[in-house]
Amino acid sequence: MPSQALQPMSDSFESSRPRLAPAVSVVQDGADTCYLMMTGKELLRCHGPLVPTLMTRLLPLLDGTRSVAEIREALEGTLEAERVEEVLRLLLRHHLLLDAGPEQELSTQERAAFGSLLALLARSTPQPYRVLERLRRMRLVVVGDSELAREVVEALAECAVGAIDLVSPREAWAELKLELPVRLRHVDPGQLQNIVPGAELVIGVQDGEFNFTRQMRELNRLCLRLGVSWLQVRLTLEAEGWLGPLHTPDTACFECMDLRMKSNLRTWREHGLHEEQVEQGLLMGRRIGFRPLQRQLAGALAVEVLLHLTGLETSRLVGRSLVMDALSQESSLHPVLKHPGCPACGRPPEARLHPWGEEDIRLDRTLLPDSAAAP
Repeated sequence: MPSQALQPMSDSFESSRPRLAPAVSVVQDGADTCYLMMTGKELLRCHGPLVPTLMTRLLPLLDGTRSVAEIREALEGTLEAERVEEVLRLLLRHHLLLDAGPEQELSTQERAAFGSLLALLARSTPQPYRVLERLRRMRLVVVGDSELAREVVEALAECAVGAIDLVSPREAWAELKLELPVRLRHVDPGQLQNIVPGAELVIGVQDGEFNFTRQMRELNRLCLRLGVSWLQVRLTLEAEGWLGPLHTPDTACFECMDLRMKSNLRTWREHGLHEEQVEQGLLMGRRIGFRPLQRQLAGALAVEVLLHLTGLETSRLVGRSLVMDALSQESSLHPVLKHPGCPACGRPPEARLHPWGEEDIRLDRTLLPDSAAAP
């Protein structure tokens, strides 16, 4: 567990407003024994003559509406001040309490919309409201033009991100409404360079086998130039979902993965031919269009994004891709190494052993002119 999860529940212990964590349940066993259970595997056993006072007087006060000082005052004559603080710190040390003080800064709508998320965050940190506050100040950018992009936006909204910019050429997306208190803005692709700076994360959505590849390549280079982290989500016609890699400084980018994938294809030439003709508008790009698969992939993506943004756990997608078979429900994680010849993040041509540029040879081995292909 990250070190920040072990910090005191607020800067001032006296002014904090302790509340039992959402997952905690209290069970009494006889007159002098009780159990505070966090999960089915973890519990705190309390035994002794003070258990009745704990059950009937102290625990009912831990509802997040009183400060530590007010709790001590309410128990005056029942427990000594030192004993009250000792018990509260014991419960805090075992992650059974959280500080509900920051809840006052949330609106009633936010508390109702993100209650389940707070309960989830409370499993990893005694400061879930502080984590929620950080999420509410963040802004994400989603780039895509498909139903999968819509599902991704809705799943990210469930993660309490404050603002989402949806970059899509389709004006119909301007009518996309969210019931959750998340600011959603439709942005024309021509404004992409203006909104990427300052975003916590950019997500590129590729729905289909060959369409939207050029836009992903352009987005990759833009994020590299601006130093913004981004990741790709893709749903293929074979019902395979690809998540990542999550590109951060000095890790593999989208074009590194694209080059390595094509190098493992026996049909790399045909694959490249199909891709280029779709990009030129000579062939129609196809999508699988099955909503349950799209929702499943969007949900998996949202969890990884939540882990990355909060820092509670390390995302598996940093320098790796998660491949999910939506029909068999099997998944596998693949490391993606930086490609030394990547035209986006690799060494410049003058630093290579053979200083060929993109204008001389296609590094993805797709199509070469007939004259260049001749021996």
